[in-house]
Amino acid sequence: MTLISSFARMALTRPQKIALITEKSQMSYHDLLQLVQVMDLELVTRGLRTGQTVVMASKRPELCVALTLLLSWRGLTVIFAPPEQVAEAGLAFDYVLATEPSPSVPRARQIIVEPAWFGLLGTLTLPDFTGPTNRQPGIFVYRSSGSTGVPKFIRSSEADRVADAPRHAFMGEVDLGSRRLISTLSLHSGWSMSVVLATLLAGGSVVALAEGAANALPWIDLYHVDTLAASPALLQLYLQEAGAAQYLSGLRDIRLGGAQSGPRLLEDFSRLCSARLHLGYGSAEIGPCFRWIYDSTQPRPSGYLGPLRRPDLELGFFDEDLKLLPTASEGLVGFRPVKGSFQRQYLVEGADAKTGFINGWFITGDILRREGDDYFIVGRAKEVVNYGGNKFALSQVRQVLEAAFPGAMLAPVALADADGIERLGVVYSAARTLSEAELTAAVAPYFKGLKVLQSLRVDRLPLTETGKIDLRRAKAMLTLG
Repeated sequence: MTLISSFARMALTRPQKIALITEKSQMSYHDLLQLVQVMDLELVTRGLRTGQTVVMASKRPELCVALTLLLSWRGLTVIFAPPEQVAEAGLAFDYVLATEPSPSVPRARQIIVEPAWFGLLGTLTLPDFTGPTNRQPGIFVYRSSGSTGVPKFIRSSEADRVADAPRHAFMGEVDLGSRRLISTLSLHSGWSMSVVLATLLAGGSVVALAEGAANALPWIDLYHVDTLAASPALLQLYLQEAGAAQYLSGLRDIRLGGAQSGPRLLEDFSRLCSARLHLGYGSAEIGPCFRWIYDSTQPRPSGYLGPLRRPDLELGFFDEDLKLLPTASEGLVGFRPVKGSFQRQYLVEGADAKTGFINGWFITGDILRREGDDYFIVGRAKEVVNYGGNKFALSQVRQVLEAAFPGAMLAPVALADADGIERLGVVYSAARTLSEAELTAAVAPYFKGLKVLQSLRVDRLPLTETGKIDLRRAKAMLTLG
């Protein structure tokens, strides 16, 4: 069954139920199908053909959801990313769909969403979206920060995305058909889109925000949201908001994704909000792998991931040379399908030979340990910092800092704050003292959300035997205060 037919069958049973609430509109299941039909008419009129590739430049949630359904109807490939990033990666496409013209794309290859399109809603006769189609399956393409912090584009099939949706949500623990969910991440995120699709295909309602995502608390209260998909970093921000408990009182379940959470953050937030906290570990390349539900009466140590929840995947441990260690209980972790091959692949392979899709395995770059049926993350082979699910290569952070402070020698490292949220530490040698505020201001335009937690000025940076900056020793020189 295709994505569009599954959604259309659900719409037949509840046509007037609110499916999607955004800053600009409230749309029922029937309204969304109408928007799909309008977009199909307008795009085909402007030259779009079955099987072509569309870059989705707009982050408006209703347009992203409608194009996702149209992807299934027309057998399209849709790349959810700004056109500049698509061009930089060298990816071919036929059209850009946007709400504002892009100066970097020829005008003939742009389709601009016009206000008049929405005036057609309710005036068209819908085709039978529930019926079978002979068209090729649709293809999703999302941009991920990658295991090394260097962004990559990941291709996944329509069938893979539909199968992955419930796994990304709550692993069967929540009946999403009776829920109203809010996702605080843009639908350009594959993780967020999967959670939204899981809810809509189950018959629930979604609140999806674009500009207002950073201030979701009033929306949670206003629209009686009971289910939240967010990152641990957002929970940390909520703890700092006056009156947050009032806004969060109606929540029943929260799905955390994108990064690890420290025990203190979970404990503090559980005092503020009684919702169940669903935590896990996975990646954009293979989806979620581990999951557990926080229980304040059974504290878990930092790094706890829970049991493996993917019977379709085999887990293996490797040494630093990527030699499989069949009897090991700790090492670089890799995953491979029990049957067949991975449904997802990078569109453009990177130069790194120690992570990614290698010889049938996906090597994450993380070091895990197994204790019985439970797994723990104990380290990382690559020098990256993970903030809110976005991994940034420390080598790129260093380049930005060196450009901002000419003549200084700088060694950025990943540090976790008291809540387990990763930030930056910087050990440096310079003619003057550099404050944490100065360092943060330098990286902020390039690495969203990153903050320098601590810095240390030294006479000279520690070096390895080969003369490179020794980041491990630099990190050991920093202590959290």
